[in-house]
Amino acid sequence: MAVRSWAVRRNALALPSERCSHTIPTPHGGGIAIAVISIILGILFSVLDWVPDPSMMAFISLGFIMLALGVWDDFGDVSPKLRLFAHFVVVGIGMWSIPRLPVFTLFGLEVDSAVAFLLWPLLVLSWVWLINLYNFMDGIDGLAAIQALLLFGGMACNFWYLGYVEWTWICLFILAAVLGFTILNWPPAKIFMGDGGSGFLGFIIGFMMLLSASQTDASLWSWIILLTLFISDATVTLVTRVLTGQNPLQAHNLHAYQKLSRRFGRHKPVTLGYGGVMFFVLVPVSMMANVIPHSGSVLFLLVLLPACVFMIHAGAGKTESGHV
Repeated sequence: MAVRSWAVRRNALALPSERCSHTIPTPHGGGIAIAVISIILGILFSVLDWVPDPSMMAFISLGFIMLALGVWDDFGDVSPKLRLFAHFVVVGIGMWSIPRLPVFTLFGLEVDSAVAFLLWPLLVLSWVWLINLYNFMDGIDGLAAIQALLLFGGMACNFWYLGYVEWTWICLFILAAVLGFTILNWPPAKIFMGDGGSGFLGFIIGFMMLLSASQTDASLWSWIILLTLFISDATVTLVTRVLTGQNPLQAHNLHAYQKLSRRFGRHKPVTLGYGGVMFFVLVPVSMMANVIPHSGSVLFLLVLLPACVFMIHAGAGKTESGHV
């Protein structure tokens, strides 16, 4: 609420644009509160000795850089090339701070990314893509917030099932940091997350994903499964736009969730729909990845393929006329 009051006083309003699906000016920058609380929680996790100190020092410092970069972008004008370069630098340092890169299974085969050097660029690219896709998917009221809530809530269930009490609390604390914002961002939103929040969330999800894989036996695929809707929507949209000759760097509102919100004439049904799929389908499937050893990659494909078909059917990436 304090951030919203500050944004109103500063006239920091997100105006309707080609990228957004809202129709009235609304205060933005609400993600600043999520980032600040999460950084403070990082200090707490280190003090409680739940995670390695060097990793949390990197989390705190890199998280602050991501927050500053996002706020600069929200209230100023950051070059896309500079922003992308900063993302690669932050992710590279973040990977270096992880005690051990993950061992994950790929269709029954174990792959140790710590020694498979050729996978390092893929991990960097995937993390940078996660940061940016989270930003892309923050376009209607409540969607990015409910994704974060159910992601950390789902992983709390996974860690609790596996007996990792500290990691259960880590996820619940971060969930609580997002919950306060969600109340104000729920349709119709009183404040938007902004790049300061969406980019930061994409960063910490990637960080926590890799750090938990280095400290626990939780399947990395559980995190990825919970991100299925965001991955499929953002990826199908990007691929479709490239294949149809559109400029992939140009602002747009052609994601499946944006098209669906226009069909319904409001945001809430879409946000609830995405949230419902996560709660009733993706959370149970993410837990199956830990219940059934070495099943994560297969389970991810089983949920990714129908999700991609749905996004294609919804017209993700296509212009309203279906062509350029």
